[in-house]
Amino acid sequence: MQIASNKIKDVVRFFREQLNGIYDAEEIESFIGLCFEEYMGLKRVDIVINGERTMSESDLLKFNFAIKDLKKEKPIQQILGKADFYGLKFYVNEHVLIPRPETEELVDLIIKENKGFNPIIMDIGTGSGCIPICLKKNIPNAVVSTMDVSEKAIEVARKNAELNQVEINFVVDDILNPSQQIAPNSLDIIVSNPPYIRISEKEEMRKNVLEHEPHLALFVYNDDPLFFYKKIANLALQVLKPDGKVYFEINENFGLESKQMLENKGFKNVLLLKDLSNKNRILRGSI
Repeated sequence: MQIASNKIKDVVRFFREQLNGIYDAEEIESFIGLCFEEYMGLKRVDIVINGERTMSESDLLKFNFAIKDLKKEKPIQQILGKADFYGLKFYVNEHVLIPRPETEELVDLIIKENKGFNPIIMDIGTGSGCIPICLKKNIPNAVVSTMDVSEKAIEVARKNAELNQVEINFVVDDILNPSQQIAPNSLDIIVSNPPYIRISEKEEMRKNVLEHEPHLALFVYNDDPLFFYKKIANLALQVLKPDGKVYFEINENFGLESKQMLENKGFKNVLLLKDLSNKNRILRGSI
């Protein structure tokens, strides 16, 4: 079904009609606002004021495609090709996870705890690059490297580093079987938001995540949900400097187990923090 009228008010009405029952009203209004701002440069108040204004055929086509994609529950960030994160703009596509608000809390903690000196930082599993780019932007004297097993993800992260005008060292490598060795006692900080959703949790997830975001970055096997954390913690023990720190975003269902794992490996000052939704989400430990 195509948009029948080219008046803004009729496009808005069509938007609501087509998405009703798939999303709640608040989400739909958010999508409308984002699309009008991206495609026509109109703020929400402009949409109301200019209801009788006619739209070009090219703009109508963009809205038609957006609505079709939203009906398939494709994330709005992928439709528009961008996402906001910690005050910065990031390009996103189907090869990377869409940056989440809870990850902003992880970034915020690292910045607050380390802004006073010039840390050497390694981010593991970069995806869009949102974590290392925000750290470099807010701790300008930091030396930041990042790795991901996905070449496609690294391509996106490089693009985002250029977009946000920061210098980062990008490495395509597999943390489970690395081809490059990190020198012992060479890093101040390791940060990672690795795959942590059990395959058994798939049924609880929304279609927009399951069908449109990379499973490689999402899922871990049921029998060892802390698999990546253990690997990264073992690496951290070898390559962090004395008093170096490791920071993780974690599965809310394994907060205490994750904390215990770090403590069992000898990490000190292990801190488990809840996010704004009161879920166990952030873990920090030091050597």
